[in-house]
Amino acid sequence: MPRKYTRIEFLSEEIFRRKANGETNLEIAASYGLSKQQIKQLVTRQNRKKRLIAAGYVPRPKGRPKANIADDETLRNNELVKLRMQVDLLRNFLLEVGRR
Repeated sequence: MPRKYTRIEFLSEEIFRRKANGETNLEIAASYGLSKQQIKQLVTRQNRKKRLIAAGYVPRPKGRPKANIADDETLRNNELVKLRMQVDLLRNFLLEVGRR
């Protein structure tokens, strides 16, 4: 049986609201065209995340970590170095052409 890749994380708020109103997993799943198991797993994952956050865990995005984002001062210094290199290049070009 092929897998159904459905992004049901976006529906989590609506699903929890409907569960609070007393609807069953099967009723919710039928209205979205999903399986009962998908709803059950979503609820389990969301509850686990809430427990971890309440315990002080800081959730991080999955995958390879992003490169360190430099602060403003470092970005300005890098841009300054780049601009100085361009000025030197243009000066050398004008000297070679014979203009000052």
